[in-house]
Amino acid sequence: VASALTVAFGLATFIQRRFEPAKAKQLMKWVAFPSAVVASSLNCYIVRSPEITSGVPLLNDDFEDVAPGQTSQVAARNGVNSTTASRALLQAPVYFLPPVLIGSLPVLKRAVARNPALSVPLTTYLVLVSFGLGLPATVAIFPQMAEIDVQDVEEHYQGLRGKDGLPYQKLYYNKGL
Repeated sequence: VASALTVAFGLATFIQRRFEPAKAKQLMKWVAFPSAVVASSLNCYIVRSPEITSGVPLLNDDFEDVAPGQTSQVAARNGVNSTTASRALLQAPVYFLPPVLIGSLPVLKRAVARNPALSVPLTTYLVLVSFGLGLPATVAIFPQMAEIDVQDVEEHYQGLRGKDGLPYQKLYYNKGL
């Protein structure tokens, strides 16, 4: 919360000092977006960062642990970072689609112009739809089960061989959501 407030206050102060009042008023409606991105991302990173120290197990193609009792901090860091990035990306459709749709689709634009009371329920509906579309998209960009090249993980995983006797080229880990 403190990070979001700091970003919001800092941007608002910057905008008000840098721009004429009319332009500042237009820009102020976008201050919430970077604030939400920072809050969501930082919260995710803080909550998930202990995983970096403890690590995550690495799995083979059959999702069996390749080194029982051992974990990879490299894969854990990748997982936490990609989850944090997905939280940041998730904010974009929620913040940008509703105003763009209401402002550009003639049917919505006319409906809100005729009856301004429709603005709040329509925006709420569009935010829910945007979240419903954005969440699967971010999960698709950063799937829960991630892969990592063997040469990118700790040395004790390099040279491990599968049931077929061949060295692993790729390993998998559950990065979480």
